[in-house]
Amino acid sequence: MALPGEALRMGRALRFTSREESIRTELLTDLIDVGSYKDIHDVLEARVLQLCQADHFALGCANLDGSVGLQWTSRTTMPLLKHYSDWVTNDFVFQATIAQPNRVLSTAEMLRGQKLDAMETRQRSVEAGLDLRHVMATLLIEEQQGLKGGLAVYSEASRPFPARSQQLLQQLVPAIHRAVSRVQKLHAQGLELDLLKAGAVEPGALLVLTPWGREMVRTNAATRLLEKWFSRSELTPQGIPQAWVKRVEALSRVKGMFPPDLLRDARDADGEQLQVTFSLSTIPWAGNPLWQVRIVERPHWLREDWLRLLSPAERVVADGLYQGLSNQDMARQMKKSVQTVKDQVKAIYRKTGTQSRGRDRARMKFLTEGRRA
Repeated sequence: MALPGEALRMGRALRFTSREESIRTELLTDLIDVGSYKDIHDVLEARVLQLCQADHFALGCANLDGSVGLQWTSRTTMPLLKHYSDWVTNDFVFQATIAQPNRVLSTAEMLRGQKLDAMETRQRSVEAGLDLRHVMATLLIEEQQGLKGGLAVYSEASRPFPARSQQLLQQLVPAIHRAVSRVQKLHAQGLELDLLKAGAVEPGALLVLTPWGREMVRTNAATRLLEKWFSRSELTPQGIPQAWVKRVEALSRVKGMFPPDLLRDARDADGEQLQVTFSLSTIPWAGNPLWQVRIVERPHWLREDWLRLLSPAERVVADGLYQGLSNQDMARQMKKSVQTVKDQVKAIYRKTGTQSRGRDRARMKFLTEGRRA
């Protein structure tokens, strides 16, 4: 596969005529700041037709909503391309360009000895009122991101496109690829901003997932909490808790009211708690609902340096003191003797330096000085 942005070398290096250079320079300059697929089409159409001596031009770009296939734009060939997805796999142009992406192919290279009149594509073009006899086309593909776009130029003349036209179009492929990627990046950034704005109405770290658990948005705060609270084995290769992926999959299958238990999750560790809520985003994507995962960490009420001094059992007793429980209440809840609880209370005061002559005074000092700021 040719690398994106890599022009195909066809024989000797191509030298532009002054007219070609003028058109090419103007085209490349205008492609730099495009903001939409329509902008790209409008920049390319007339100039590509001139450079390639073609009659028709069509530009296809990956659907911005994430759905499969390409969004085709053409001023003259839409009668042929309007329902292209219905017969794309039978199209000899698609079959050839998908096998050799990022390379402009001629009609002969795509037909590979077959007769044009025997092709379904030719028959459909005639039915659409188009006498398309020759085509040059390419699909723009990146190894990591897949299909980005495609373009085709058509001629109604009986003679093939000159080799020079094929070379000229190939020279433009890297810039067209960059322009398509720019529009897709701008859209992704806009979608991310919209999702963040929609999720900013409530506090907490934010993760936005598709119904099948693909990450759309993640705040830095969410990343920090995921790294703190989950082991690597609990995460998907993309860093999403596997339990949450299963949760949004389950929620997406629910018809009607969502069970409250499915909309909440929590985990506890060392007196801290991670509280998680799942809710539908107000912004859909590719016709599917998106799930907002709100993540809030509730730290232990006791200051961290004191918390480290206490044993797990002493932390439970400290929580009882914080809740205002008596020694008898704590002994009953913990299923321990009252004397054991008293000994642990004394150990807590000793370790934290809050001993006092009076029991109530010691408790007050411990709670006042130990409360996390």
